[in-house]
Amino acid sequence: MDFVLTNHQESPVIRFARRSIAVVCLVLSAGLWAVPAAQAAPHWKIQSCHGALQAYWLPNVAMSGVFLACATTADRNEQINDAATSGDMTRRYNAAQALIQQNADSFLTPESPCEPGQEAAMGGAHAECAD
Repeated sequence: MDFVLTNHQESPVIRFARRSIAVVCLVLSAGLWAVPAAQAAPHWKIQSCHGALQAYWLPNVAMSGVFLACATTADRNEQINDAATSGDMTRRYNAAQALIQQNADSFLTPESPCEPGQEAAMGGAHAECAD
């Protein structure tokens, strides 16, 4: 026996599939409209340096890398020059990395997105990203 559908009949399987799809769509759209739990976005905590000091990225002397510290501009320039002219490739790389990081931070504002634990030299102040 052949099962023939006319224009007004619908297979039970197709009817079930349409209803299932409608239910799934309803559940998914309800999830999109649900109000997410309030979560504070990470934000910058800014702490000014004391006196005439400013936050600078400085090259490490004994190992690879840079660190953020409050220093005078003269002291910072001396540390960069000493590392850049030291003849030690690691120290020279650290000096370049400090200059690059300082430049990158110059584009940040207190409203810039950040990752918790990230540090920056922002407007001469030390900034740290917190939850």
